Amino acid sequence: MRYFINGIFIVLLNIYHTMLYFCFPKIQQTRILMKFISLRLSAFGSFIFLCTLLGPLDISAQTVNTHISTDSVFVGDVFHYSLVLQLDEEYNRLIFPDTTAFPSSLELLRQQQFKLSQFSDSLAYRLQFFGSEDIRISSMPVVLISGQDSTTIYTDPVVIYFKSMVDEGDSSIRPLKPIFGFPRAWWPWIIAALLIAAFLIWWFKFREEPEKKTTKPLPQIKPFYNPLKELENTLVSIKKNSKVTTTKDFKTYYSEISDAIRKYYEDLYKIPALESTSRELLRYLDAYGADQEMLDYTRKVLMSADLVKFAKYTPTLDDAQNTYEVALNFLERAKQADSTRISHLRSQYEAQFARPETNKTGA
Repeated sequence: MRYFINGIFIVLLNIYHTMLYFCFPKIQQTRILMKFISLRLSAFGSFIFLCTLLGPLDISAQTVNTHISTDSVFVGDVFHYSLVLQLDEEYNRLIFPDTTAFPSSLELLRQQQFKLSQFSDSLAYRLQFFGSEDIRISSMPVVLISGQDSTTIYTDPVVIYFKSMVDEGDSSIRPLKPIFGFPRAWWPWIIAALLIAAFLIWWFKFREEPEKKTTKPLPQIKPFYNPLKELENTLVSIKKNSKVTTTKDFKTYYSEISDAIRKYYEDLYKIPALESTSRELLRYLDAYGADQEMLDYTRKVLMSADLVKFAKYTPTLDDAQNTYEVALNFLERAKQADSTRISHLRSQYEAQFARPETNKTGA
């Protein structure tokens, strides 16, 4: 706008100079004087116009740009969400959005910060989608702290569209295919009848009656069953005997890891973990008041296993190793959080088997 006003001003000056020049054609001195004044005013107007052009432009002091690796996702897809920050000075501390700022349908797998330059910083999020509708990542705050002062800037909102594997508008129910008829096989029944006849002949003619033993067998006391030790042995066995690097049988590998954690909960917490779905098991654990860190490790293992078993997701060897490490972290946390439960279980075992022997010896 200011360029337009200065241009109009210069045009009006030139019109004024022309009028002065031609309004006094008979007076030579006046023409010379007017021409001199016209040249001075024109030069002054051009100087103002150049100063306006070369003047400083208003720019934003700091900006944050948002980048995503895709604009649409299927269930289970992994994508990257990046924030690139351009600064006007070096700040003492930058506070980027945490995991609570993202929608519940996104699972944070990893976040990594990159220092691009002295006045440029970025943070990359690796997210996984679990939902059935479009997701909108709202505007999120980024706080810049310099000494006692702080400045807050906001990211642009981002919309990522959900891609369904079912064709849009296809709500029809497909007809069932007819049951395939197999011919009846008689040979298994013939073999079973021959085996039964042979058994009966042996039983009534050739079998010798065993001698009756009068000695009473001593009761066998089973050793103490420690769910933590059983979980540790199972994870070691999976690591030692698994051939996932050559067979790529990820379904069996993930099932063994998730079943090991489920059996631990069933043995120690006495809940039907092996027969429950992942969502039901997590609901049981929330109601039971399980340790929150153990719940986080359990949720990661179960979701990864469900993707491989039911969503036909094919992980990499690095993903499989990361899932195994999450199971090891669960084991270490369980040793701390469930030590009281294990001690109580051991006390019940000793009260059932050790104390009767002590009373008998004392008598």
